[in-house]
Amino acid sequence: MVELIKDHLSYTLQGNIVHFISDEDQRPFWSKALNAYLTENHVDLRMRQRYEEQCVEMTKDAIHRRFVDFVSSVHGVKVDLASGPSGYFAPFLDSLFKEDTLIVTDACPAIISAHSSACDKSNFYVFDVDLNKELPFKDECLDIATGNLLNNLDNYALLVREVYRSLKHGGKFAVIEMFFEHGSKTYSRLKEEGRIWASFESFVEYFEKVGFTYIGGDVISTRKGKISKGDLYPLDENECWSDRTLYFQKS
Repeated sequence: MVELIKDHLSYTLQGNIVHFISDEDQRPFWSKALNAYLTENHVDLRMRQRYEEQCVEMTKDAIHRRFVDFVSSVHGVKVDLASGPSGYFAPFLDSLFKEDTLIVTDACPAIISAHSSACDKSNFYVFDVDLNKELPFKDECLDIATGNLLNNLDNYALLVREVYRSLKHGGKFAVIEMFFEHGSKTYSRLKEEGRIWASFESFVEYFEKVGFTYIGGDVISTRKGKISKGDLYPLDENECWSDRTLYFQKS
């Protein structure tokens, strides 16, 4: 695993955790706020249970199974970006070969600790890293990268370029993302802000501009309004949006 990290970077090892954030003042604001909420309220993330639940959730239908199979069919070094507390990547762990390596990433200490404790496989690592900055990986060392709703990152465009740099020739990038209807208030706002995920078309166009080839995907579902009351998007409760899987290859 250490051989994957850029030579000039400093980091510390804590069991299966690799810390790239050494100064807490440099930790992203959102991660500090989330960590404070989880610790102050003594939230038990029940990560082992979440893994079990996600093994069911991510194989419940043909589209989700196709996503899991796509990732599982690639052997070597796998990196899940902005893994969060859901544990959606759990099926990738179940299919991991001894010669494979799975790295999950986050910047919230409570979530990092929960993932670290939930899996004791020797080829599973948790990277404490700010994904709004350059990735810590050397050029062309990864076989596949994955991400589930990466739109909460401030610098999504940079991350896509960094993933491209880090992937081997022919490496894969499997993403689950949400997209809004053309002409909707949310689409217009995101386009105005220059967000690459303003629409499915703009998303794929950006990936192809970076150098990826779009090799397919599926619409998971189409929804109307917000999932939860506190969600930022969509901006209008009457707007429709879709969840999609997308598959790219470094060409």
